[in-house]
Amino acid sequence: MSEKVLVKDCVDALKLEVVSGEEYLNREVTRSVLSRPSVEIYGDYFTFYESNRIQIIGSKEYDIFSLLDAEDRSKRIEKLFAGNPPAFVFTKNVINIPQEFIDASMKYKIPVLKTDQSTTTAIRNLSNYLTDVLAERISLHAVLLDINGVGVLITGKSSVGKSETALELVHRGHVLVADDRVEVSQQDGGYVYGEAPVLTERLMEIRGLGIIDVVDLFGAKAFRKKKRIMLVVNLVKWDKTDQYDRIGLQEEFEYIFDMPISKVTVPVQPGRNLATLVEIAAMNWRLKSFGRNAASEFVDKLNKIVKSGGEKQ
Repeated sequence: MSEKVLVKDCVDALKLEVVSGEEYLNREVTRSVLSRPSVEIYGDYFTFYESNRIQIIGSKEYDIFSLLDAEDRSKRIEKLFAGNPPAFVFTKNVINIPQEFIDASMKYKIPVLKTDQSTTTAIRNLSNYLTDVLAERISLHAVLLDINGVGVLITGKSSVGKSETALELVHRGHVLVADDRVEVSQQDGGYVYGEAPVLTERLMEIRGLGIIDVVDLFGAKAFRKKKRIMLVVNLVKWDKTDQYDRIGLQEEFEYIFDMPISKVTVPVQPGRNLATLVEIAAMNWRLKSFGRNAASEFVDKLNKIVKSGGEKQ
C-alpha cells in the first residue's frame, strides 16, 4: 500500500514556501486531486466544499476574496478553515497573502503555503506528485530495465541469473531501473510503473562482485528512476519434460494489479545468451506493438502453401 504523505513532503518535493503554520506541516494528505474554492468564496456555497483536498488560491480566488467586505471575508475564512483541509497554497500571481488567512492558519493549525509557479503549473505538478506517491504499491522480486524504450521486468527464482543478465544489458548500453526489488504502482490510465526502493537506487548485487553502483561504473545514462512496465520476461531453469513455445503464437500475460502485461518465458540452460534473448524479446515486443508479428505471418504463409498444395491435388 502507499505510504503516508504529509504536507511537509509536498513542501520538500515542490519547494514550497511556508508562509504560516510551519509547526503544522505534519498534517496528512489523502487525496491527489486539488480544489480551487472560488464558488465557496464568491457565493458562500459550501454544500459541496471538498475540504479533504489541498486548497489552491490563485489570482481568481484572490480577486474574488478582495471584492468582499470585511464581514463576508471573515465568514468565508471561517468556513474555509473549519472544513479542516490539509493546507492552503497561494500561487505565483498572488503577491500579498491576506492577513485573514494567516490569522486563521494559527487558529485552526492549518499551514498556508506559497509557490512561485502559476496556478496551472502548480496544480499540475502537485497533483502529479500526489498521484504518484499516493498510488497503491506492491514490491516484486525482479529486475526492471529500459531496453530501447521498452520497460522489461525480468522475473524468475533466485540464482536463475536475473541480475547477471541485467548487468550484461547495462554494459551494452541499456538502462537499469531496479535490481532485486521493484516497487510497482498503478497510475492513471491503468499503466503500471516500477522503480527502485530509495535504499537501492542505482545499485546492483552481483554474486562474486558484491554491490556495484551502475552510475559510477557506466555513467548517468545507465540509470533512470522510473519506467512503465511493458513486458515481463520470466527466466526458468530448463526442464526437458516441459513444453516451450517454439513459434511464438501463444500469448502469455502477467497480471500486475488488474493490468495484463505481455509475458514471455525463456528457459535457461548453459550456452544460451540470456542478455541477447531478453534484448530480442524487447525488440520483438516493439515490433508487435507496431503491428508486425513474425510468428503470425509465418503461419499465414504456411497455411497458404498447404492450401495451394491441396487445391493442386
